[in-house]
Amino acid sequence: MLTPDFPKRVEIEISNSCNLRCTYCPRSYLDNPGGFISEKLFRKIIDETSPFPGTILVLHRRGESMLHPGFNSLLGYVSGKFKEIQMATNATLLKPEKFEAIVRGLTFISFSIDIPSVFDKTRNPAKYSVVEGNILDFLKFNKGKVRTQVSMVKTADTPEKNVELFKKIWNDKVDRIRIYEEHSIGGVFGSIRNPRKERKPCVMPSYELLIYHDGKVGRCNHDWDGEPMGDVNLQTINEIWCNKKYAQLRRQHERLAFTDPLCAKCDSWYPEAGQQGTGEVVEK
Repeated sequence: MLTPDFPKRVEIEISNSCNLRCTYCPRSYLDNPGGFISEKLFRKIIDETSPFPGTILVLHRRGESMLHPGFNSLLGYVSGKFKEIQMATNATLLKPEKFEAIVRGLTFISFSIDIPSVFDKTRNPAKYSVVEGNILDFLKFNKGKVRTQVSMVKTADTPEKNVELFKKIWNDKVDRIRIYEEHSIGGVFGSIRNPRKERKPCVMPSYELLIYHDGKVGRCNHDWDGEPMGDVNLQTINEIWCNKKYAQLRRQHERLAFTDPLCAKCDSWYPEAGQQGTGEVVEK
C-alpha cells in the first residue's frame, strides 16, 4: 500500500477511563488505565487534521468516550469538518442530553452489547435492560441520521446460537451488525483464538494514525502499551507520520520481517483498509 502524505484515518482516544469491567477486555492488562484528553490538545489535533476533510475520524479507543466531561463540546468542535466521524460506546451513558451532540457530530456510532443472558455476566456492572433501553431511545431520536451498528464479542465459549440470536434481536433496528473475534488473549495484544496461517503485510502503518489521550501515538488499535511512535504534544501529525520509526515499521510489513515485537506477535493485522478478515459483518 502506498503511504499517503497524511493518514487516511485518525483515531483519537478521548478517554482512557471506563466504567465497566468486561471479562474479556484487554484493559485488565494495562498498568495505568484512566485519563481524558485535554480540550486544548484535542483542538490542536483537529485543527491539523481538518484541512483533510476526507480523513476518517474515530473518537474512541481504550476507554468509554462518553465519560469525558467535555464530551458534547468535543463533538461540537468536529461537527461538519469531516466526511466520516465514527465512535464506539458501551451505551451505558447514552442519555438524552447527549443525543443532539451525537447526531450533529457523528456519522457512525457502534454500540458494544451482547445477548441478554450473557451481557449481565460479562459486562459488569452494566445491566442489559438499561443499555438496550438507552440504545432504543437513541434510535428513535436519531431517525436514521447517524449510521448505527451493534457489536458483540465472540469468545471460545460463544455458541453459534448466541450469534444467531444477536442478529435476530437487532436485524431490523440498526444498519450494521458486527461479530468480533475475541482478541488480546492471554495479554498478548492483537492475538486471536485461531491465528491466521498466512501472514500478510498490514496496511495500518500506511493508513491510520492512533493518538492516545496523553498525546502519545500508537501503531494501531491493537497497540495498547507499546513504545510510542511519537507525541503530538511535541510534534505535528505530519512530522510523526513521516518519521524514521514509521518508515522502519512500514518496511518490516512490506518484507514480513519483524523486529518490532508488537507487530511480530499480532494476529489482528489488516490486509486491506477496513477489512480485517476476522469475525463477521452483516450490512443492511
